[in-house]
Amino acid sequence: MVGVLPGTAYAAGEDPTQQGETGEEGLCRGGWKKNIYGYKAKHHGKGPSYKDGPGGTIVVTRTKSATTTSSVTGTTAISVGYLVAEAKAEISLGSEKSVSWGTDHQYRRDISKGKYGHVQYGSWGHSARWEKYYELPNCKKTQRSSGPVKIVNRETGFRYWQTSY
Repeated sequence: MVGVLPGTAYAAGEDPTQQGETGEEGLCRGGWKKNIYGYKAKHHGKGPSYKDGPGGTIVVTRTKSATTTSSVTGTTAISVGYLVAEAKAEISLGSEKSVSWGTDHQYRRDISKGKYGHVQYGSWGHSARWEKYYELPNCKKTQRSSGPVKIVNRETGFRYWQTSY
């Protein structure tokens, strides 16, 4: 509760002893918090990557089934379910705990002269970080732990890149 300062004038109907949910400005509720942050789009490859070149055309036909899963690395109270729910709310409704595919998918790409083309199949998802911390009433974080997460998406396909070797 806020103390009432003697001699301070307050607007009509204002009760100086009542505070908002977060207390005075600059004060936090405190307690254990968890968060997923730093989302970055990422292709989560599964299985071998194929290489061809230098130059020419790379053609890959994938006829294998596979599954890849979202994951949280490290010891934490953050579950994969929480991770996927946060990702659906913040970045992609297609985020899933796991995604499977049975493919008969062909990919063809011209390779630049003198370069090598690489192709890998997988899920178009995201990478991010988790954190768990205790928030003090002054809004500072203490007892903080964090680690990487992998978020897979329903969208699957080939990723292509080129190298000089």
